[in-house]
This record gives sequence, structure tokens and C-alpha cells, in this order.
Amino acid sequence: MDQPLSRPGRIALALALIVNATFVLLALPSVALASGSIVYVAPSGADTPTCGSASQPCATLEAGLERIVHPATGRYAGEIRLAAGTYTYPSNRAVAFIWRRGVVTIRGGYSTSDWNTSNPTANVTILDGENVRRGIWMTNSTFDAAQCVVTIEGLTVTRGRARSDDPSGGGILNDSCTLTLRNVTITNSVARGQDNTNANPATSPGSGGGLSVRGVPDNPAVATLENVVISSNQAIGGNDSASAPRGGLASGGGLFAINARVRAVHLRVENNIARAGDAPGSAGVTGVIQFADGLGGGIFFALMPSFELDRAQVLNNRAEGGDAGNQGGLGLGGGIKIELSAGSITNSIIQGNRAEGGAGANGGAGHGGGIFSTGSTVTIENVHVLQNSVQGVNGSTVGGNGGGGGIYLITTPGAGSTVTASNIVIAGNSAQAGNGAAPTGGGLDCVDTQLTLRHATIANNELQGSVAGLGPAIRLVGTSSSAGCGGEISNSIIANHTGSPIYASSSIKPFTVARVLFFNNGSPNITVAGSAPMTEQNSLSGNPQFVSPGAPNFDYHIQAGSAARDQALNSTTAGDIDGQARPFGAASDVGADEYSTEIPLAFSRIPRGVTLSWRTPPILFITQYRIEYTKSVGANDALEGPSPIPQPVSTTTLTLSGLTRGATYTIVVVGLNGGSEVGRSQEVTLTIWQHEVFLPLVVR
Repeated sequence: MDQPLSRPGRIALALALIVNATFVLLALPSVALASGSIVYVAPSGADTPTCGSASQPCATLEAGLERIVHPATGRYAGEIRLAAGTYTYPSNRAVAFIWRRGVVTIRGGYSTSDWNTSNPTANVTILDGENVRRGIWMTNSTFDAAQCVVTIEGLTVTRGRARSDDPSGGGILNDSCTLTLRNVTITNSVARGQDNTNANPATSPGSGGGLSVRGVPDNPAVATLENVVISSNQAIGGNDSASAPRGGLASGGGLFAINARVRAVHLRVENNIARAGDAPGSAGVTGVIQFADGLGGGIFFALMPSFELDRAQVLNNRAEGGDAGNQGGLGLGGGIKIELSAGSITNSIIQGNRAEGGAGANGGAGHGGGIFSTGSTVTIENVHVLQNSVQGVNGSTVGGNGGGGGIYLITTPGAGSTVTASNIVIAGNSAQAGNGAAPTGGGLDCVDTQLTLRHATIANNELQGSVAGLGPAIRLVGTSSSAGCGGEISNSIIANHTGSPIYASSSIKPFTVARVLFFNNGSPNITVAGSAPMTEQNSLSGNPQFVSPGAPNFDYHIQAGSAARDQALNSTTAGDIDGQARPFGAASDVGADEYSTEIPLAFSRIPRGVTLSWRTPPILFITQYRIEYTKSVGANDALEGPSPIPQPVSTTTLTLSGLTRGATYTIVVVGLNGGSEVGRSQEVTLTIWQHEVFLPLVVR
């Protein structure tokens, strides 16, 4: 029988990662009495030796879990269906404690009158930790994620709280399992480090206020998140006294993951906080470099073999350093902090996040309001980084620096840093420094990183502070000539900055700024210090004619008369930030947006049919859609009607069903203003499969 053990000690990371660690021996739950493939649980049920049927449901998830244990193997093997209502459990562990190996599925959204159809909207299902226990805790003593497979769907986890001896994962803790969350909300949960531990690295940090995913080196945990909301959670470091070196760290206010593979689609991370602990009167530092830091207000990824964020919204999160007598803690990555990891961020919005230092004689710095990446390899495509900010706070001796209002990039000793971004908008971000310190990189601050920006729009970023700053759009620097920021910015727009928009220090590596449209900035386009190896090629000037730049709309699409149209050179980027094809005209446009009347269209196959989804081009005024299709000889019309099929402007998806097997259909979406065509999609031609295939193929 498996023994439920917590995670062994974690690795201390450069730039302030020390995660929760300890061995905790847990008492075993009672041996299962029975098992079944599906067990039913309802608040109106009762935990009896024979509970679990549709007519006699159990009352708690713990009872349901014991009912799906296979009697021969002692492993989980089944599904638990939860009727609407609120569930809790009188334990200091969790509302649901999953500690055996096996396969578990937990689905909410049912009613006692219908156990076949899950409808989480109508049948709200809540796991309530009552601020004393986690919502869900899964642990795996083998550390092999394939031995512990958990799927959770259609429910809300609220008011979870991590244990004080392992303050990680307030809402949900995944220790070395393969976890899938689908249509799940995690909210108002807390992971708080212990107070007065003398900055104990195991118990003073708090990590993963909403969700924590922890693996071990060479055996990563796995998490797949689909349509998940992580909101209003807190990771809080423990407070300490003046005799302690500092307060505890805080990592990942919403989501914390270490030694894991995470894939998230349609993830919303909002209003979470990572707040480091205070130690008034203390030095504020351990081992010369470790301050009381707040790391990743929304998300913190560390030692990740891979991560994917697609169609994510990371909004209004905060990373806050702790207060101290001498050195205030750092706030790093208001939205996302990435450390010693590899992954991608695509089709996403990172907006309104903030990184702020803690108070001290030396005020704490804030870096990376939207994204802070260190020692990592990251690809960013089709992403908006908007309205994020950093704040270095004032100090009685000197204030803290504020760098990278939108994005901050830096290496970690022994690990290089590479960031490649295309179709990215970095706009409306700000960097503010404390007294006596200079703000840097209002949009992007690059230190010792290999940086490639293609088809970027960088606009309306700013620097604030009593000391003149460097690079309101971009700062490029190096800690030495052999380690400086290097790379290129090409086919891009840089507009609406006070002062010279780009600053390059003498210690950078070779850097090229090629075919960039500069508009309404200070002069010169690039301020080059000393003999920095900076090259400017084929720059443009002229009005990009943004649709509605700055607050409140932050709309950086270009209009018909834009100076950016057809101006790109040697571009190989196939689409723009909206998914429209490049080029629409004689050549691609510079910047993230391609001026186009094309309606972006995606489709996924279903048996004997296809589901279409499309988006309205921002430059078009459309009052109605029309779906047109042609078909091979002898083929049926779709059940939805013969071509053309009119659709209201509020509709952006349609399924065509009942199509003829083996027949070929060509489909196009047309946009109308009144009765006149103003735009259309590319044609989609597909042959309906002869045999039914139930795994959808999505093509864009």
C-alpha cells in the first residue's frame, strides 16, 4: 500500500527562489470497503459502508474516494460525480486528499435528479476549505507522475489554506501527479509561511496561493489546465523579527510550478498577490543576495522542462517585496516570473500587473511588471503586454530601481537567457524608481539576454522618477562586454515615447535595429553609450495611425493610411497578432498588426461535419455574416441549410453537420455591411472522412 508522503526538500534558486520543503509523515486513511467505476456524492447523502449509488450517494469526497479503490490492487480506479452544493471535510489536510496511486476523475455540476449530464453553471459545485485546509491535495510517494493520474472538472475550489508545515498550494496542491483541470475555478485561497522562523527556508516561504504543481528533478509533475480561472489568491511569506535576517519569500500568488510540465489553454489568472514577509528592523538579507522577495504575482514557473500558456489572460496581479530595516525586498514579475525554464506564451494578454519593492533604508526594487524572465528560453507570439508597472520604493538612504515596466530579462549565473518574440504589443507600461535611483526600460529592460523582436509594436511606455531614466521604450545593457544583451529588433514600430526611445550601453553584444518605424519619440532614435556594437538599418518615419492608442482602449491596430503598410523587409512571419495572413498587400506591414480585411477562420473536424469559428477584423464594420460553401457532385447540403447560411453579427461559430462521407466541401465566411461585402476569410477545403474519427483536428 502506498504511503502518503509530502515533498522532499527543494532546491534554492538564484535570484531568490527557496521553496517549501520538509518530510511529513501522514496517518493513513481507513481501508476502502468497496469499489465501483462511478460513485455518486451529494450534500444530502450519507457516508455509510454502502454509499455511492445514484439512489444512496455518499456525503463527502473522502468517502467517495474510498469507494473507488480497487480491492485487489489498493489503487484508485474510478469516477466521482458531485451533485450541486458545498463540500468540506473536518481534516487538517484537504476537502479531498488523494494519496493512493491510480486513476481518479472528479466531476461536478450534477443534480440528484440527473446524474448523466454535468452542467456546472446550473449546478454550482463548491469545495470549501473554510480557511483551515486545502481544497484538494494529491501526493505520490513514487514521484512518478504516471502512477497518479487525476482529472477534475466542473467545480470551484474556494477558501483553501495550505498547511503551516508545508505552506504551498492553498487551493490545490499537486505533488508529483498528472493533473488535468477542466472548467475549474480556484479562488480566495492562501499559502502563508510561518511567522518568526528566523527565515527558515522550509516553512517561512509561501507558494502557490491558488495552485501549486511540484515535481522532482528528472521526474516532473504534469498539469493540463483548460478553461481554468485562478483569482484572488495569495502567497504570503512569514513575518519575522528584527533579529531575523529577513521575512519569508512569496512565490506564485495564483500559480506556482517547479520541476513540472504545464500546459494551459484559456487560463485566466487575475487579482492574485505574492507578498513577501516583513521583518522590521532586520538587515533584510540572507547570504548577501537573498532578500525578502515577492516572486510572480500571478504565476511563477521554476525549473520547468516545458510550459505552454495559450490564450491566457494574466490580469491585475501583484508581486510585492517585504519590508526590512535595511534592505527592502524585491518585487519580481507582477504577472509572470520565469526562472531556469523553457516554454512559450501565445495568443495571450498580460495587463495591469505590478511589481513593487519593499520598504527599507535601501528601498526595494521592482522589475518586470508584466513578465520577469531569468536564465530561461522563452518564445512569445501574438501577445499583448499592456498597462503593467514597476515601482522601486523610496528609502531613507536610497530608493529602489524600477526596471522593465512591461518585461524584464536577465540571465542567471550559469544559465543563459534567450527570448524570441513576434507579433507582440508592448504598450502603456511604466517603470518608476525610488529616490536617488534611475528608472529603466519603460517597455522592456534587457540585461545579458539574447533578444529577438520581430513585428513588435512598442508604444506609449514611460519612465518616472526623480532621476533621469534610460530607455522609455527599451533599455539594452550588459553586466560585462562578454555577457551583454544582444540580438535584433526588426520590422517593428516604436512610437509615442518621451525622450530617446532606445538606450544601448557600451557593454552590449552586437545588436541590430532594422526596418523600424519611429514616430513621435524624442531624439535620437537610439542613444548609444561609448562604442556599443549597435547597428541601425533602414529606419522609417511617419504616422502609424493607430486606431485608439493608450487608455482606455489600447488599440494598436493600424488604419488604411498608416505609414507602416507594406513596409516590411525580408519578413518571414506568416501571420499577424490577430491570426490574419501576411502579407495582405505588396509586402507585409511593420509592427504587430497587418492591415487586412481577411476574417480569421479556424475549424475543427467532427464526425460527418466541421465546426467553424471566426473573428471580426478590427478595421471592419460588419452587420451580418454569410457562410458560403460548395460541394462535390452528389454531396448533401449541411443539415443547417443550403449555401449561403446567414448568421447574425453576434455569432462567431457554426457547426455544419450531416455532410457526406468522402465528399469535398469548400467553405468561406463572408462579412457584410448591410448588403455589401466588406471582408471574407480564406477558403477552407476539406474532404469528409470515410470513417468516424472522434479526436478533433484543429487548423488555423
